[in-house]
Amino acid sequence: MIPARTGPATRPAVRTAPTASAQFASLLTQLADEQAGPLATVRGLIEHTAHRIALQPGAASTEAAHGLELIARRLHAIQQDLDTTAAHLVRRSRIAAAPPVARHTAHRSP
Repeated sequence: MIPARTGPATRPAVRTAPTASAQFASLLTQLADEQAGPLATVRGLIEHTAHRIALQPGAASTEAAHGLELIARRLHAIQQDLDTTAAHLVRRSRIAAAPPVARHTAHRSP
């Protein structure tokens, strides 16, 4: 006699090795992180410096502050581009990791 199951069947977890795309996407996500990413840190330092320089008298400091603000904006755009690229890579790695769909082909007799 076979005993009846009383709970869900437990299966061993299937581990798949992350693809290169998934690993690269993870790295890009870390770089693009607005809160703790290294580019956010650099951007914050540049913005802070621009603000401090703008408080100093003189046209040269105003020009330098404006230049730093432009650099900070470009860094922000780069962060957004990296985040978008990471999202695309994640989608591609999920598609690549998905099991192939079985094709139904009609067999023709000669």
